[in-house]
Amino acid sequence: MLLVCSAQAQKVFLGKVENKVIMGKMVGNRNLGFGCKNIFLEILQDKNYDITEDSLSSDMSFRAEILFFDVNKTKRNISVFHSDVEETLVVIKGYLYNKEGKKIKEAVAEESSSEISTSTLITDEGSDSINQQALSQAIKKTCVALINKIFK
Repeated sequence: MLLVCSAQAQKVFLGKVENKVIMGKMVGNRNLGFGCKNIFLEILQDKNYDITEDSLSSDMSFRAEILFFDVNKTKRNISVFHSDVEETLVVIKGYLYNKEGKKIKEAVAEESSSEISTSTLITDEGSDSINQQALSQAIKKTCVALINKIFK
């Protein structure tokens, strides 16, 4: 006799991911919220949660707020040697609700990603653009940390 035991994955509704950044270049940027929502979706699927489109048919729902985003630049120059450090910092707060809409848990995750460049010749082009790779790394690290805190 063969017994088959299947554990059904919990259904999660992925709600709104709001950009609540109030200072800097990313204020009101909808792409930041959309990008984080996609990352949350990917992480939850990797953790074997079923993602539902309907909050009424889910076991729980998750939503998040992007609270802080900043790039801290530090430059050091000594003669012909220079070193630049760019640290991208992201802070996201997440909320988990049960089927009835009651808040079960909330947590805040803060992560950063650094990019260091050095050279022996100063060639500053005055670029103030955000490094996309450092931004992506910081956001992904923060989203993973938040999901790990919320879905223990």
